[in-house]
Amino acid sequence: MPSAQLTSIAAVDAWLDQVSHSEAGALSGSEQAALIQELQRIERRVVAARLHVLAAAERSRTATHNGAASTAAWVATLTHADPQAAFREVRLANGVEDSPAVGTSLGRGDISPAHASVIVDASRKLPASITPAQREVVEQTLVEKAQHLSPSRLRKAARRAIGAIEPDATVVDAHEDALLHDEEAGALARTSLTFHDNQDGTVSGRFTLPTLQGHLLRKVIETMTAPRRGRLGASQAHTGPKPEIDWDHARGLAFAELVEHIPTDHLHPAAAATLLVTIDETGLRDRLRAAHLDTGDRISAGEARRLACSAGIMPAVLGTSSIPVDLGRQSRLFTGTQRTGLASRHHTCAADGCERPYSWCELHHWDPWKRGGRSDLVNAVPLCHFHHRRVHDTGFLHARLPDGSIRFSRRT
Repeated sequence: MPSAQLTSIAAVDAWLDQVSHSEAGALSGSEQAALIQELQRIERRVVAARLHVLAAAERSRTATHNGAASTAAWVATLTHADPQAAFREVRLANGVEDSPAVGTSLGRGDISPAHASVIVDASRKLPASITPAQREVVEQTLVEKAQHLSPSRLRKAARRAIGAIEPDATVVDAHEDALLHDEEAGALARTSLTFHDNQDGTVSGRFTLPTLQGHLLRKVIETMTAPRRGRLGASQAHTGPKPEIDWDHARGLAFAELVEHIPTDHLHPAAAATLLVTIDETGLRDRLRAAHLDTGDRISAGEARRLACSAGIMPAVLGTSSIPVDLGRQSRLFTGTQRTGLASRHHTCAADGCERPYSWCELHHWDPWKRGGRSDLVNAVPLCHFHHRRVHDTGFLHARLPDGSIRFSRRT
């Protein structure tokens, strides 16, 4: 290795030694936050440098010269890494090398390797007909979004990335639907379930499900295990001390209860659970437009049509004479119908940055009921259990942002 690179690496090592041996507890909160952000930026830059070297090794066929079957196999042996992880890293290295926008942003530490992987994958799935210049526009647009979105949210946005160069919304809808169709087909091919009798009174298992069915199961389990507050004003003697919940165990118990209550007399004709699927009538009939689930995910129009054969599709626009959605002061609590209607506007908890799914949220009166607030949809705010408690905590202030989300700050 050239002496200049050795000197630079030694300097980085020395700085990391200094950070590791420093008394981080003596730093102020803002100093700790700044240090965490800087360490993250450096970590991203180190990964970018590593990917750059891996891409160079791939081009120069270093693995072949060293008797390895592939660059991934060579790296796995060299670093004692899992072969599959090494394969994914080499694939990402090649993708980053082919995308200047991604490589530059990752090299500066502006985006993470997870963000880079999403963008590279989205670029590979763009139509073959687009030009190199158009591809660069799409990638640059996703790079900009990556600086404000988590990788999971960026992955959802990336399905519609072609919108950066395609003004026709129907083309964008069709491209997203085609991507979702391919994802669903691939997920179905990877679906599996295994059982193992542990010979101690328990059975272990491992499953892989498509996103739709996985979230159906998750929604049911989380509904069964979601914590709920005790009656207002109840004493600790009535409610008991706050338990230390083992969530894995709680979900296991809920799953066992669910299995016990599966109706075995008519498993085939109907779906076991209901999700809110938001899609307009033309999309349900013939348009290639994705449908939205109240779990925050999207499914293809074809999958929505399949669900319509075995389960009812709840309309996103409510308000018929038979189903009132605004009850004014007639009811203290919001109804199930109102909850269903609000799901078309909210996918997660309304707290700024919270990604708890809407299905685990409680509806809060923004204009408090005790002050004359009405049980109307415009007054309903979905909050997860944690943020519902926080909105009533006098030690914190909360304000509604222009986009409808809620931001909390400590009362000074």
